[in-house]
Amino acid sequence: MKNILLILKHEYITRVSKKSFIIMTLLGPLLIAAFYGVIFLISFSQLSKTESRTVLVYDPYQSLNNALPATKKAYKFAFISDSIDAKKEVADDENILLLRINNFKGDSMDLIGKKSLSITDRQELKELLSNHYFNSRLSQKGLSASMIDSMHQKIYMKDQLLSGQNSGTELKSGIGYIGAFIIYLFIFMYGVMIMRGVTEEKNNRIVEIIVSAVKPFELMMGKILGVAMVGLTQFLAWIILSGVFVTVLTVAIGAEQINAHDVQQISQNIPKQEAGNMSEVMELFQFQSLNLTKIVVGFVVFFFGGFLLYSSLFAAIGSAVDSDTETQQFMFPVSMPLILGLVIAQIAVIKDPNSSLAVWCSMIPLTSPVVMMVRLPFDVSWAEIALSATILFASFILVVWLAGKIYRIGILSYGQKASYKQIFKWLFNKS
Repeated sequence: MKNILLILKHEYITRVSKKSFIIMTLLGPLLIAAFYGVIFLISFSQLSKTESRTVLVYDPYQSLNNALPATKKAYKFAFISDSIDAKKEVADDENILLLRINNFKGDSMDLIGKKSLSITDRQELKELLSNHYFNSRLSQKGLSASMIDSMHQKIYMKDQLLSGQNSGTELKSGIGYIGAFIIYLFIFMYGVMIMRGVTEEKNNRIVEIIVSAVKPFELMMGKILGVAMVGLTQFLAWIILSGVFVTVLTVAIGAEQINAHDVQQISQNIPKQEAGNMSEVMELFQFQSLNLTKIVVGFVVFFFGGFLLYSSLFAAIGSAVDSDTETQQFMFPVSMPLILGLVIAQIAVIKDPNSSLAVWCSMIPLTSPVVMMVRLPFDVSWAEIALSATILFASFILVVWLAGKIYRIGILSYGQKASYKQIFKWLFNKS
């Protein structure tokens, strides 16, 4: 145990004192904020895009009754009598489209352009024309779209638990998935770091000196625990720095916190219809519906459990190979369950966190770190959490024992490419 603690301390101090670690710890929140800022700007620029297209409508069947669809920013419509001349205009300008209607009913059309139209633009054009035909046929029957809309009953449903608190489903889904993605990201980042560190020490023959003083198992465990502490340190630093960054930004722009009383006062001064919409939006921010103790404890437990489990596998891979290029054939089967867990979290768990698939995947140790994290905000019982964590750490002990058998032989094996057959031999080697 003493040797493990010495190696842990050495790994932790060595990695934390590196300039790259310090720079990434300080710049990490800014880079993440910049990343999402760029995404927001790109999305906003696409939404505010004002480039218009001219649509030349050739309608020999007069299915539109000489009435053009209501003009939108994206499209300008104009009737034409000759499609041949229109094709010449289309060939000269990519912002001009030719819409040729093929029957009186108007359900068959050809859209001709110099370049392919995007799926979004094409769908928008189809909706515009479909709504135009719908409104025209309503008018023929003495009806209007506003009359039809007035018949639809708008319902504002408040989603509550038996205790009277808002369920906060959207908020719970968001927090659970963010926590799961952080676990997934850190397992990969620092698991690969362990694997490459082991391979590098093996190639430099440094490990030959180290194992003369400590057992290979102690070396492996010290590395895994040391890097786990590095990852947790960086994660906590990012949380603190992000909090400081958000606070400073909030003060800088003069934003004020709005409490529940203020929201109630504001809602009294707006129309009832809009007040219903606002209440639905405010439900997204009902943090009192969250069991923060359970979420935080669960995150720490499954963060460490998942990291220790996968890091032991990554360390075994690093000891078995001689170069980074050889790691690919072994990384894929090891990383697939973790990726599968994230996919299941996206598809099945967020849709129904208490489904059989979600429950079973939150118990299987290779997927439980990610899947259980998504389930945690949805009032999962402590008994389920304890059972999942027990299985996870028991699996870690088993895996670290098996990985240790690979590690103690592979760390001193040189000059031959590792194979699955060879690794299985190391597993069952009794010497």
